[in-house]
Amino acid sequence: MNKKFYIALGCGLAFILLNCIALKYEFLYVPVLSAVAVILYLLLSRVDLLLYFMAFITPFSIEFADTKINIGISIPAEIIMILVTLLFFVRLFYDIRLERKIVFHPISILIYLYLIWMLITSITSEIPLVSFKFLASKIWFITACYFCVIQLIKNDFNKIITFINCYAFSLGVVIIITTIKTVLAGFPKQGMHWIMNPFYNDHTAYGAAIAFFIPLLVALLFIDGKNRWKKIYYLLLSGVFFTGLILSYCRAAWLSVLVAFSIFAVIKLRIKFSWLAVSVVLLGSFFYFFSDDILYRMSRNSQDSSTEFVEHVISASNIKTDASNVERLNRWFSAFEMIEARPVFGWGPGTYQFLYAGYQKGKYKTIISTNFGIGGNAHSEYFGPCAEMGFPGAIIVVLLMITVIYTGIKAYAKTTDKIHKNLCIFAVIALITYYIHGIMNNFLDTDKLSLPFWMAFAMIVVVESRNKEDFKKII
Repeated sequence: MNKKFYIALGCGLAFILLNCIALKYEFLYVPVLSAVAVILYLLLSRVDLLLYFMAFITPFSIEFADTKINIGISIPAEIIMILVTLLFFVRLFYDIRLERKIVFHPISILIYLYLIWMLITSITSEIPLVSFKFLASKIWFITACYFCVIQLIKNDFNKIITFINCYAFSLGVVIIITTIKTVLAGFPKQGMHWIMNPFYNDHTAYGAAIAFFIPLLVALLFIDGKNRWKKIYYLLLSGVFFTGLILSYCRAAWLSVLVAFSIFAVIKLRIKFSWLAVSVVLLGSFFYFFSDDILYRMSRNSQDSSTEFVEHVISASNIKTDASNVERLNRWFSAFEMIEARPVFGWGPGTYQFLYAGYQKGKYKTIISTNFGIGGNAHSEYFGPCAEMGFPGAIIVVLLMITVIYTGIKAYAKTTDKIHKNLCIFAVIALITYYIHGIMNNFLDTDKLSLPFWMAFAMIVVVESRNKEDFKKII
């Protein structure tokens, strides 16, 4: 505590006071300029703190859309991601050194193929402007949340704990705000779709984010919760997340957590992969041979979505009157028609929502169907990419999924460091929650899900690489 410390503390307090006064009197340009100044300072001198801030601010970010200039962006998270991405590419030329095992890692190679194929299909796109915007957003998501996070944690893996906590704490605050709004509104049946605004525009995205972080919080409770106060913090935060998961009324999120932790039990019990494979084949065969009977029984279910837990679970199989379920079928069958029309190059990244209207079938249209490109995407991380980037794009997506899960489990089995071991396997479980959720929804075109998704990739790659010989410099 020297003279410089007190000077810095005084300047900091004065800075905060100035912005508080400006907000009170609605001089909004002062906090805006202050935010720009802080971000530029961090960008030029403390990128690590900027990455932590990026994680912290993402759950609070609000989407800004302007139909006049046809642009939508999440502020301020995506602005920070863009700046970090630009800085990363500039610094590649003079001071960033990338390790061979990172650059040529199978997961990194598949990411390159994913982006290259996206570039090709953007050129052949039905709406090139939309596709190139979509490609640009993917580049800054992947660069900021995968490559930059790798640079952050490669020499000190414990930094990922701080990074996870930054996002989890903010999301916890959002959950508390949303829960209070839900209670005050009397648990409205339709509240599940709008009550988490302005932070999340849909209860399914909100549920997916919560489901993703529950395994990571479990990991942190075991590896970072030895201190009594930290343990209390993680237990309270986990309670907040489980409450948020239940009150999200997102059936896909509930299912994803259940399946993910079941797979975790399989991994911990070391059940042979051959048994698991046989079980999957038998289950798939059952659904294939009895698909007509299953669909018939589902069509007789008339239980709509409800705030009652049991009724809401039962409604998951209602494809007769539940608008959400029938609309999902509408999007899937539209995607199938689009895939059949353009199986190789697809219609172009990001174009599905603008083009699927002509492929809708009357029997699947619902009261929430639309023909104006405002109703969202294909509701699947598998059918959507296939419709937009053809079968090659879908194959790359599936290969990336299989590779990261396999790599994560292999790294978990080989590493001897307890922190690395726990974080690695729970990163795999977190990804599994999203891959299960991705059957019914897709959110990787948003910053709120892209950040944790690619962060988990970075965690697995760093742990797996550290199990091998020391990194070799290539730049």
